[in-house]
Amino acid sequence: MLAMAQIDYIKHLRDVKEMDINAIAKELKVNWRTVKKHADRTDWSEDTSKRKKAYRVLGNYIDIIEVWLLEDMRRHKKQRHTNIRIYHRLRDECGFEGGTRTVTDYVSKRKKELRKDIDKHTYIDLIHPGGEAQVDFGTAEIVHDQKVIQIKYLVMSFPYSNAGFMYILPAENAECLLYGLQALFERIGGVPRKLWFDNLSAAVVHIKKDGKRQLTDLFQRFKLHYGFQTTFCNPAKGNEKGNVENKVGTSRRNWLVPQPEMESWEQINEMMRKKANDFLEEIHYEKKCPIRSLWEEEHQKLRFLPSESFEVMKLSGASLDNYRRFRWEKEFFTVPSGAGHESVLIKAYWDRLEVLNSDYEKMAEFPRPYTFKEQVIDWKSELAIIQKKPRALEYTWVYSLLPERIQLYLNQLDSPVRKKRIAQLTKWLKEGYTINQVDNALAEVSVHLWDQEGIVYQSLYRQIHSSPEFEFLPEAHTPHELKDYEPDLNAYNRLVSGGARS
Repeated sequence: MLAMAQIDYIKHLRDVKEMDINAIAKELKVNWRTVKKHADRTDWSEDTSKRKKAYRVLGNYIDIIEVWLLEDMRRHKKQRHTNIRIYHRLRDECGFEGGTRTVTDYVSKRKKELRKDIDKHTYIDLIHPGGEAQVDFGTAEIVHDQKVIQIKYLVMSFPYSNAGFMYILPAENAECLLYGLQALFERIGGVPRKLWFDNLSAAVVHIKKDGKRQLTDLFQRFKLHYGFQTTFCNPAKGNEKGNVENKVGTSRRNWLVPQPEMESWEQINEMMRKKANDFLEEIHYEKKCPIRSLWEEEHQKLRFLPSESFEVMKLSGASLDNYRRFRWEKEFFTVPSGAGHESVLIKAYWDRLEVLNSDYEKMAEFPRPYTFKEQVIDWKSELAIIQKKPRALEYTWVYSLLPERIQLYLNQLDSPVRKKRIAQLTKWLKEGYTINQVDNALAEVSVHLWDQEGIVYQSLYRQIHSSPEFEFLPEAHTPHELKDYEPDLNAYNRLVSGGARS
């Protein structure tokens, strides 16, 4: 190790005398590497950086230990190496001759360092510039046709402004994903510059060894059409798109509670559009200003929509059978204008299937079939709860789902009458009448007679037992000239007038 005076002389020869490295090394009889280190050094502050402890006994075994510990991080906790197990493997499999404590102390220290490193990455707060969005699906229940069905909803969240938008769809397939994205692009009037995704099967075929994603052909074409960049999160790293993870939960709790009633996909998505617009009036949780003002600022950073809209559909071939049917997702569809064994093309949109012939002419169209997890509304149980608290009737979820006429039947200012009618409706349902049959029965009865139980029962009976149709019997005894005879009512007027004069 050179003294400071020697180092100073090296700097003098290099900077003042302008000697090269080899000449200085030859004159001072010092290795050229040592001369170069001091001659070219620019930072002369005292080195206080953390020193790495040398493990001379472990030596090259450290790399082996590192690999085992990194592999353990991907395994279940109960199937990871203990410190002593690593020692045994080094001894038995690698020929390690050192002591137990040398290995176990190092492994214990290294495990703590790795855990700290994981924590740093787990809680990192990603900073998103304006114009980037995160996308994810959620699952919720809505009411449709007096049944509770499970649907999917696509959320697009903008971390910079915290603006969020939702589109409700029947499934998570590729057509639904891309149609939902397209609908949201059009709703917000632009395209985010970058979209963050999970590794959705609707977009990603598989993850390669180098971490790159092989995308589906449909997603790639959609991405090229709209010109956005993509970032796919690492597996099991939801924190990398934490903004949308939170928005999926908060939007479900605030926009889908109580369960809304869906008349059509258009109707319920218009409802979600209004809720998203109302949300823009909220104050940003961190920046303490209206989300709308931040969103208006961020909106300027979006890409323009392309002049042509992308046709979101998947094209595939099929062959009609002897009955002019083709099979799609376990269901058969009959094409009346087709022929047996004819080859056709199927255009699968998110909501429908179009059948084309070999000349790409449309032959038939069918609604795309979806199977929803559904649950019939248990009207009796729901009404039993309301019966105990009749004054809360109008504010209950089940009341909003009742037919309008039954709402009118129950909505009485007189609490005892209201409670009695709730009990009566529950009784009819327990006897096996459906809510629609009760609604139709009340329609046939005057509002003033709704409390006449016998009259309503007669109407309910007619809902199940249709009125008999009587057979027309021919009648041949009346003379023909009398069948169409219409009396002259003026004769009666003259008779009445004459009687009055007398």
